[in-house]
This record gives sequence, C-alpha cells and structure tokens, in this order.
Amino acid sequence: MLRSAVSVIIAAGGGAAAIAAPNANETVQPLSQGGIEDIIVTAQKREESLQNTPISIDVLGERALEARGIANITDFVNGAAPSLRIAPFGGRASAVTIGMRGLVPTDATQISRDTTVGIYIDGVYLGRVQGLGTELVDVERIEVLRGPQGTLFGRNAVGGAVSIITKKPTGEFGVDVTGGVRNWNGRNIAAHVNLPKVAGISIKLDGIYNKRDGWVENPLPGASDWSAVKRYGFRVAALWEPTDNVSVQYAYDNSTDKSTGGYPHIEYLLPGAPPLAPIFSVDGGRTRDARAGFVLDPSVGKVKGHMLQAEWDISDTLTLRSITAYRKINQTQYDNSSGLFLAYRPNGLEGRLSFAEIDQDQFSQEFQLVGTTDRLNYVLGAFYFDEDATDIAYAPYTARFNADGTALNTLATPFSSTPFPDRASEAHAKSKALYGQATWTPPILDDRLHLTGGLRYTDDSKHGRLLKLRGVDASPTLRFEFGSKRVDPAATIAFDISDEVNTYLRWANAYRAGGANSRSAIFRPYAEETVESWEIGLKSDLFNRHVRLNLAAYASRLKDKQTDFTSPATASSTETINGTSDAKFKGIEADLTIAPGAGFSLTGNYVFTDTDVPPETNPFTNVVQRIKVSQTPRHAATMALDYRFPALAIGTLSAHVDGNWSSGVYSSSTDPTLSNKVVQLNARLTLGDVEVGSGKVDVSIWGKNLTNAETQLFDFEVAAPGQVRVNQVFFNEPRTYGVDVRFQF
Repeated sequence: MLRSAVSVIIAAGGGAAAIAAPNANETVQPLSQGGIEDIIVTAQKREESLQNTPISIDVLGERALEARGIANITDFVNGAAPSLRIAPFGGRASAVTIGMRGLVPTDATQISRDTTVGIYIDGVYLGRVQGLGTELVDVERIEVLRGPQGTLFGRNAVGGAVSIITKKPTGEFGVDVTGGVRNWNGRNIAAHVNLPKVAGISIKLDGIYNKRDGWVENPLPGASDWSAVKRYGFRVAALWEPTDNVSVQYAYDNSTDKSTGGYPHIEYLLPGAPPLAPIFSVDGGRTRDARAGFVLDPSVGKVKGHMLQAEWDISDTLTLRSITAYRKINQTQYDNSSGLFLAYRPNGLEGRLSFAEIDQDQFSQEFQLVGTTDRLNYVLGAFYFDEDATDIAYAPYTARFNADGTALNTLATPFSSTPFPDRASEAHAKSKALYGQATWTPPILDDRLHLTGGLRYTDDSKHGRLLKLRGVDASPTLRFEFGSKRVDPAATIAFDISDEVNTYLRWANAYRAGGANSRSAIFRPYAEETVESWEIGLKSDLFNRHVRLNLAAYASRLKDKQTDFTSPATASSTETINGTSDAKFKGIEADLTIAPGAGFSLTGNYVFTDTDVPPETNPFTNVVQRIKVSQTPRHAATMALDYRFPALAIGTLSAHVDGNWSSGVYSSSTDPTLSNKVVQLNARLTLGDVEVGSGKVDVSIWGKNLTNAETQLFDFEVAAPGQVRVNQVFFNEPRTYGVDVRFQF
C-alpha cells in the first residue's frame, strides 16, 4: 500500500547520499533499480511520505538549496519555488512581501499587520516579515505548504505556510566548512561543527558570513552603494538524550543583516511630468551608476532567539512534544529616493530619506500530542503566542540642488530638517488556540479510503495606538482594539487508487487577523479576512517509480479582503479597508520528476493562478477602482536538469541547470501596469568527493541570471502634486557568478 509505513527514510536532498526528490525544486539522483525514493515531510506534525500527505507541497532539500544558491528567504525572489511569491517591498532590504495562491499583502511591514503566509523555523512561528533577510543556518529542508493551513499551522496562514527545518546535532564529531568568492567583491563562509556526544549531550556550532558590494555605485564619498549585502550570525544547539525515548534540544541563534536597499530607477516619465533636473535622465533599464550621490547607510536587522524543544515517546504509538521560544528583532530601514520624489526646483530639496525602526519581541509555546492506532492517526495541540512591538518612521530630505540643477549639495544635518518622528506606534497581540486533526482508515475498500477531519479554536486579541504624528503626540483617541474567537474546520477524503497512485479532496478554512493602518492619519482599523478553499489532488509514482507526477487544482473564496489604497497627495499615506464583496481565486499546481537512470534527472514545476477581485471604492477619492492582485503572475514555472557523470578516478562530477519563468505581475493593488515577464537561467558544476587527507572536498563553479535578464521586482508611480511624476522601478540582480569550496571531515 502507498500509505504503508516507509521502511527507508531519505530526507529531501539531505547530504551526499540523498537520491530522491519530490518535485521541480529538488535535485534528483535516480536509484539504479528502484526509481525515485520517498521524501519525508512533517506537514501534518508527524513524519510521513510526501506522496501520502494530502496537501499540495513543494519541498526543497539541502542539495536543491545549494544548487539554486538559496541562503535566505529573500533568495526566493528569483522564482525558485513558483508557488511562493516573494518580493522586496518598495525595493527595501529590511522587509519583503510574501504570498501564495494570490493571497499577498501589499504592505506587511506595519507592526499591527500580519502576513498571509506563516513562516516557521523548527516549528516556531515568526510574527514579522522584518528580519527574514538574515542567512539561514544549516537547513535540512524547506517545506512550502500551499493553500490555507488554518488547522495545524493556524495563525495568519490563509495563503499557506513555509516550514524551515534545520539539522540537529549528530553526536558524532564532524566539520563541514564552505567558503566562496563571487563577483561584486563577494565572499562567504559557512562553518558547521558537530561535537562528540558527552553524558548524553550532543552539541552543534554553526557560523555564517556573507558579504558583497552593491551593484549600483553611489558617488557620494563615504556612503554605501545600493544592493550591498553584509550578513553574519551564529547558532548553538545542544541536544540532550537522557533515555532512548526522551530528547530535549536547546538552540540559541544571533544574526545581523547590514544590507542596503535597491536603487530606484526612472523607467519613464508620466504624462505632464515637470522637467527633470539637468543632472538627471531617464534610466530606461538597469543601471550600474547612480544619477547622483546620496546619503545611504545599510538597513540593519538584528535577530536573536531561544528555542527549547522537548519530545517524549510515551510509547511506540504516542509522542508528546513541547516547543518553547522567545525571539527579538530590531530592524532599521534606511532607504533614499535618490532624486525621485520632489520635482526639481532651483535650490530645492531632494533625496527623501525613508527611515524607520521597529522593535519586536515574541514568546510562543506549543504542545503537541501525536498518536497512532491501527486505524487512526491523530494530532492534538495547544498554542500560545504573545507579541509586543513598537515602530517609528521619519522622512527628512538629505540634499539640495544648486541654483541651476547641475549639482547636489548634501545637507549636513538632515535629521533636523523636519519634526521627528513623522509617526510612531505600538501594537500588542495575544493568540491562544486549541487544535486537533485525525485521519481514520475504515475497514472497507481494502483499507484504501482515508478520512481526515480537523478543527482549530482560536482566541485572538490585539490592541495598539498611534504615539506620534508629524512630530507631536498623537491624539489619545487614535487607538485600536481587535478581538476574534473563531473555529476553523478542515476535512479531507483521500483514496489510494493503487499502490503508486492516490487522490484526495480537501476543504480548508483559515483567517488573518485584523489591525490598524499606522500609515493612516486617522489610524484606520480594519477587520479580519477569511478564506475557504477546495482542493483536489493527485499524487503518483509511475513507470516503476522513475516518474513522479503530482497535481493539484483549487478554488478559494476570500471574504473581507484587506485592501490598501495610497493617497494621491503623498505616497507615504495609505488606508486599508475590508472588501465589500468576495474575491475568488483558482489555480493549478503541477510537479514533475523524471529519473530515467544513468545519472540523469529532469524536474519541472508549473503554477497557474486566476484571480477575480471585485472593484472597491477608494477611500481617498470615493471613486470605484479596479483592484489588482499584487506579485502574482498568471503563469509561473521552473525546470531543472541534473546529471551525474560516470565516476572519475578523483571523485564525482555533477552538473545542474535550472530556469525560472513567469508572466508579469502588478506591484500593488492599484498598480496600473504589469511588469515584464521573468526569464532567468542558472547553473552549477561540482567536482565532489575528492579525498584530501581524512576528509573530502567539493569544488563548485556557479552562475545566476546567466543571460543578464532584466526583471522588474517592484514599481510605483511618484505622481502626487509637487512630485517628479515618474514611474520608479527596482530591478533584479545582474549576472552573478562565483566559486565555492566545501571541506568535510
């Protein structure tokens, strides 16, 4: 039976011995006889085969992450997982927009607002999109769970969930060090050390460092270039196993991200645009040199956290698990409009600096009871989450034109030019939940039918207030309170057509909490939004397990959609309202793996998304306006070829080539034009398993965006009265390439 216990577990892409993959995002090493092996996932809080899990899932293992050059969440901006839509919000290095299946928040940077996709590291929910740019430390695999996960992952997962699983201490001495160099004066190193087990305790030490210059040069002496990267951090994990059935792991991580935002290009002038300053011109496409020198410092993100995970196998069929975590973020934002804000005037101000800072800390506690009987698998859980956050924002001008616009003079004290801060707010959230899910296999139809039901009760509360507005204390009436007590059910019917093919029908509900818009002068509150989704799927291993084809089709209905509108008077003022009519989404997701043998494999992934969002009344203009779905292409795909050459005398030689493609996207719900389509080609060639002393060395050469294709990541019109009236656009990275050397012993 396809749903029988998996006798051999091979983690997705885990280590040199990994020989299998679930879909387009895993490098595959075909078995000599048996075909593609099972991939083990934990999407339902227990280890089970990907093919037996009735959810549309995209998995990237260690080998796939390395081959595609993915070291942090923001690297997914290149489309490596077509269903996961990630883009820098406003070109920023400090925060990203994350979505799936058309459910993408335009601005999730506000501390009172939640994302549509839940991000988890080792089961710990991350409450903010800030801080996600830090490097990931020694990841075993990343599971992308498509569609609403309102039962087991719960809070604010209307679009899906991303579960990141790191490697645990092994208890055996081992060293794994990778160092590399790349263009843009880049260098990176990652070191992972496992210490021998002593007194039942295994310790693992991880350290990472990644630095490269920006690819748009800033001519101002002492200022940073645009799109520069500097990230470093460490993690310490200790695993105590006092008995065979009890384990306790403590982990502490501390990381820093000192990166600069993207460069705002002038794509074209809008109708009626005033003349540009004599030293400015339309860029048209991606540029290497800035139009002038501007004050620019890195946006600094500091993230640290403690995690304590305890697991007790009460019996062979019952496990109790506890996950306790505390995390803290301090993130600054330091972006400069670089001459794309105010219209040119002789001796006029320019170089608007968008400065912001958030401080957030969160505590979470989750208990899970995972059990199984002859015909019933079940999970019971309790979850608690407590978050406190404050933020400030300030937008002074940093430069002034000379009398004829042929030069810019940097202001000596830009932070004293306007009242500080423009706005400040605080937000506090608490979430309590009880959940359960059970899968029953009734004694009929040769045990091929599987019925799953799930339920989550959530008690959410939030409150916050606007502290400052235009440099003075805000009115005490500018505050919000949000509360919701709700039940989100889910149900699945799955059927094993044969030992190698199964199908399922899934119904799921989820919700995203409400809040208040801190960019609103009235601190406008908004209510929760809810989604109901139907999904039908097919999972199959064909031709003696040399072909794996997984398909899913879905239809979702979003009620009370949270929609943003930007003020026509100033781009820094927005309002959020709940939609008056339901939005509808439907789509298809296809994952294909072909492993014919002889060291060759082909993987492909295709996602189709169709959206229908009713028009809404713009609260600034009272005009009914068409609403776009942001950062969601109608078509998106990726394809990869992997080949392992016949064995060499000195080691192994393997090649990887992948391409990502998608149609154009809208940057926001009111963006008038689609971006250009995305076409990106990447490759990696590795000479591995070269014996050096008591260890082994791998040498890889790699390239990303080999054709130097231009892609618009984010754009918006700067068109308020007194502004430059241009379309501002942020582009993807140009061609990058480098060499990595990995040493293991």
